[in-house]
Amino acid sequence: MRPDGPSAHAKMSDGRRSTQRQWWLRLSLSLVIGAGFCFALIRRIELVPPDPWVPAWVLPSYLATLVAYFVFRAGRWHYLVAPLADPREESIGLRTTLPVSMAGTMWIMVLPLRLGELARPLFLAQKSKIGVGQALGTVAIERVVDGLFVCGLFFASLPLLPEVHGEQALAVERLRSLGLLASGGLFAVLVVLLAMALSPVRVGRLVAATIGRVIPRLADKLELLARSVAEGLAALPSVAPLLKFLAGTVAYWGANALGTWLLARGCGLDISFPAALAMMSVLGISLLIPGGPGQFGIFHYGMILGLSMFVSEAVVHEQGSVFIFWMFVTQLSMGVVLGVIAQRMLALDWRATLSGSPSAPPDTSPGTEPSDPHS
Repeated sequence: MRPDGPSAHAKMSDGRRSTQRQWWLRLSLSLVIGAGFCFALIRRIELVPPDPWVPAWVLPSYLATLVAYFVFRAGRWHYLVAPLADPREESIGLRTTLPVSMAGTMWIMVLPLRLGELARPLFLAQKSKIGVGQALGTVAIERVVDGLFVCGLFFASLPLLPEVHGEQALAVERLRSLGLLASGGLFAVLVVLLAMALSPVRVGRLVAATIGRVIPRLADKLELLARSVAEGLAALPSVAPLLKFLAGTVAYWGANALGTWLLARGCGLDISFPAALAMMSVLGISLLIPGGPGQFGIFHYGMILGLSMFVSEAVVHEQGSVFIFWMFVTQLSMGVVLGVIAQRMLALDWRATLSGSPSAPPDTSPGTEPSDPHS
């Protein structure tokens, strides 16, 4: 039934006010994080280089790799999420999942603290009957696979790197330790996800019996979310679609590595392709950490860490500043442009990313009730 009466309206208003307070809190926290990064970065690089211009071939070449980067990144998700659709109904095609993933990628890049990870499940719930919790399971798998993949690339590229000494050698050792720590954490998350996939009911009960007791008001929501995520993981596709997802992952990171190498060379950094692989991997690991709006700060710091393995602080400040500037600006700009186009193609309600629940135009015809997007 539709909510009626002043009490229902009061509850809705309280819910909206609570959501607004949470968003202001998150935004304030992310701005503090961004300001901290800005203070730390301003002594190491030029955020806007005084002379950012590069040879004419550089940006068109890099933008071409970015197109492949975004298409493969968004398209591979289809092979994880399509099997979640009810086989008794119409299947979900790439024409739906690709724009949904493109739009979601934009919000991942724009929103602070990785809150944009919710965008794809929320948008998908507007265009299908796949529950948000189920789709979140595929997002979790994708994030873990990406994290393990870049960690593997990092360690695979280390033997191929030129011999370094002094500060660069110390940077490599520090990042080697960081890579081992990140790999261990990601393997632990993978074990948890596999346990959720094998026993969704038990996981739901466990969450309710532990976290639910500490935060009683969230007990039901936590249990429902855990079970939905677990059921989504349990419905993961067979070997063939998983291999297609992994092939898309290889193509996505391959395009990223090629673009990183081309842009670095065009900005005057004499680095090899294995060095570009290692540098891209360090950035990928860094971006697993929640940061400020637009990934500002955490992106730059990840790039500085990667460059510090091969070049001096002076080179980082000069050519490195130009390299980081163009990589940040072009990736963010193209992500936003493609995301806006994708949103408009499917008429997605972007407010879902801010409210935390899927929203779609309700059916207002006589005698009908709006459907529950979580079903």
